[in-house]
Amino acid sequence: MTTQTWAATPATVTVDMTNQQDGAQVMRLDRSEVPAGKVTFRVKNTSSDEVHEFLIVPTRLTPEQFPMAKDGSRVDEKKLKGIKELDDLKPGKNGALTLDLKPGHYVVFCNEPGHFQGGMHAELTVTG
Repeated sequence: MTTQTWAATPATVTVDMTNQQDGAQVMRLDRSEVPAGKVTFRVKNTSSDEVHEFLIVPTRLTPEQFPMAKDGSRVDEKKLKGIKELDDLKPGKNGALTLDLKPGHYVVFCNEPGHFQGGMHAELTVTG
């Protein structure tokens, strides 16, 4: 009797990033919880005129508690540990990032100037 081992299919999270006419920056995840293990983020920049970036960090902090740069325009990434990111996405472009995530709380966000404060962040729970 032979036993075959199949690689687990990564969980997928679809991410939509856009800016609205009122200046709000929006990051929508199609789910707020995934199982631990390989997770693929399929990221879409549906903005017509702004570059966005996708960052993810394991943290106990909520977005309101994130450390900001002195000028207040961006998150101070040096004060957060374990950030992973997808390169900048131009308007209308897509990208994907696959990570092996451990159980815990994560925050995903864009750190282009003004975007985080404009609301471009979301929280994700990885279950064990």
